[in-house]
Amino acid sequence: MSINRRRFWLLVSYLLLLLPLIGYGASQAMQTKVNSPIDWVSSSFPARNDYDQFCQVFGNSDTVIISWPECTIDNPDLDHFVKALRTADEFQDAQQQWYFERVISGRELYRSLNAPQMGLTTEEVHSRLRGTFIGADGKTTCIIVSFTPEGLQKRKALVASIRDALQQHCQLDTDQVHLAGPIIDGLEIDLASKDSLDRFVLPSTLIVLFICWICLRSFRAALLVFGLSLLAQGITLALIHYSGESITALLIVMPPLIQVLAVAGGIHLVNYYFDAVKDPSIKQPAAYAFQIGWLPCLLSAGTTAIGLASLLVSGLTPIRLFGGYAACGVLITTGLLLTLIPGMFSVWPIKNKPPKATESESSQSARHDVWFYLTAALNKQHLPIACVSLAAMAAAGFGISRINTSVRIETLFPEQSTILNDYHWLEDNVGSLVPIEVVLTCTPEAQLSFREQLLMVWNIEQELKKTENLNRTISTMTFAPRFPRPANLSTQLFQYQANEALLGMKSRFIDSGYLKEQEGQRQFRISTYVSSLNNADYNAYLDMIGNKVDTTIQSSFETVPPGIATQRTGIMPLVHEIQRQLMVDLFKSFLFAFVIIAVVMTIVQGGIVAGLVSMVSNVFPPLMIFGLLGWLSVSVDIGSVMTASVALGIAVDDTLHYLTFFRRRLDAGYSAVDSVLYAYRHCGKAMIQTSLICGLGLLVFAFSNFVPTSRFAWMMFGLLFMAILGDLIVLPALLLSPLGRFFTLATERDATEPSA
Repeated sequence: MSINRRRFWLLVSYLLLLLPLIGYGASQAMQTKVNSPIDWVSSSFPARNDYDQFCQVFGNSDTVIISWPECTIDNPDLDHFVKALRTADEFQDAQQQWYFERVISGRELYRSLNAPQMGLTTEEVHSRLRGTFIGADGKTTCIIVSFTPEGLQKRKALVASIRDALQQHCQLDTDQVHLAGPIIDGLEIDLASKDSLDRFVLPSTLIVLFICWICLRSFRAALLVFGLSLLAQGITLALIHYSGESITALLIVMPPLIQVLAVAGGIHLVNYYFDAVKDPSIKQPAAYAFQIGWLPCLLSAGTTAIGLASLLVSGLTPIRLFGGYAACGVLITTGLLLTLIPGMFSVWPIKNKPPKATESESSQSARHDVWFYLTAALNKQHLPIACVSLAAMAAAGFGISRINTSVRIETLFPEQSTILNDYHWLEDNVGSLVPIEVVLTCTPEAQLSFREQLLMVWNIEQELKKTENLNRTISTMTFAPRFPRPANLSTQLFQYQANEALLGMKSRFIDSGYLKEQEGQRQFRISTYVSSLNNADYNAYLDMIGNKVDTTIQSSFETVPPGIATQRTGIMPLVHEIQRQLMVDLFKSFLFAFVIIAVVMTIVQGGIVAGLVSMVSNVFPPLMIFGLLGWLSVSVDIGSVMTASVALGIAVDDTLHYLTFFRRRLDAGYSAVDSVLYAYRHCGKAMIQTSLICGLGLLVFAFSNFVPTSRFAWMMFGLLFMAILGDLIVLPALLLSPLGRFFTLATERDATEPSA
């Protein structure tokens, strides 16, 4: 046995020994875990810092809002259900620590405000709670459950327990209850993405294997390429798990990226091997395939890895993780391909050769295949094709400036989905669901009485109620009694008595969660609600609320006393701000990655112009697809933006394979026309096969009900199609144009028609 075979068998043995660890690590990495966007940024992120300060004082805003048609202020079943939420064992850990920070019952709140000592009429109680805890019908209410950080980690089990408690105490089936809130958003997204994987991974896998078999016409070769793509995915996922991370919203595109690159590289190497098998003069086809394939494989892997690794400069954790793991995955994949495919074919060669054609048939076939006619057509029309392509890219580039990004819940699910139906029902029957929080801080330095501080809260609340779409609020004053002023009581004495009475109710305000007091400093909370289902810009609302609050305070005093400060925040505005920042960083990071790759390409191609020309086909797929989306005003989400990374990988891979053979032919002294034809015949078929296999395999996910998954599949299919156009039409047209002369300083033979 030769030394190379011994090395191959040792490598296979090591992989077999590691296979259980790889399988376990990959399966653990794919487990659904709580991945909150809030954790994507550090506390130095301004919006995160504001929210953290709010949470330290008033607790988390990770809530579930619960209601149903019979959830009314006069339904005693609510009391039993709320008691279960507060005392049942399933809502506590082993140390009897509660998984919830607070459970607020609209029925309890209504009854407490309607108590005789509050001095409020029924109409006044309804007015204070309408649109927040009492619906427009005057009866429908809700229950709000706030989760602790520990409870958030168990949200799936806790939500299931909440449904069980509803069944037990209110005799409600799952389809009768309406749930919403940040907890439900995150849970439904996790479940929907997992459901898509569970339903479509197997069909997608079988389609990839079947089309791979059809294209390669060898089940053994197809199984080898397919198996290596699975192994590469498994090793990369295991690397994620064993380094202490798990799959996030961005890392979920890692498996398709690795699969596409593994299939692309594998198809190229297998086709090189088949070409060698057909040539009787080549005695060792496997060695030949490695000899001609290692350079383009390493160049494409190195270039792609450098581009992806450049994402490590991002300030956002998910982008850094994606860049690092993707770069490692690309290098691992290339190592597996270059060792196992030639090694496997050297140990178990495919000996079935096609019938040998006669010399005249071979010559005729060589001169008149599809690549011959395509090269001839491009040679005649290269200038119009190049100009049209560059003009289309310029127009697409302008379209990208018009692109819309969206991270709203209604863009993630079909219109008739359960979660959107729940949101619509709750907003129609109870009120708006997205809270925006205002915190008014008064220190002793302000020298204001408790009554004066509450009066300032009341003024702010009244001003916010005048604002369109912001007319539902809850504040400390919601829980305050009414103080009718006796006719014979002086203003000064009435204010003193009111202040004393309010001070006596301070513990009630604190228990409500709308007042905190520490070392003489009081912080008052005002919650205003906006709809979760319109196109409102939450951060624009934050700015507008801030302006109104500041204006109200300034109008309340001739000179605003020191010791008064305000802050506004909210979990949904924070999440949207983080995701918007993530989108901006993704675009910037991928732009930076393309710049890095362009620099590398200029080095690989030995010239600035040659490198930039070769980058055209790399930029072409994402530019055309995202530009088209911009012109069509189609909103894109984070998953859609992440498809650019896959387009980057496949475009660089195909481009470098094509250019490697083009340069080899040029360096041998042939013309650009003949070199284009030579490159076509060596890797054109492999490019088409790669896009066909991966495109159709991923297209299965287009049938998913989870909109991001479906959109990801369609965009991947479109990007792979555009990659083929870029590498097989646009790039050869540029190479045949005057720009192609920058690829070599060697003597070129003039030719107007491709030679055989």
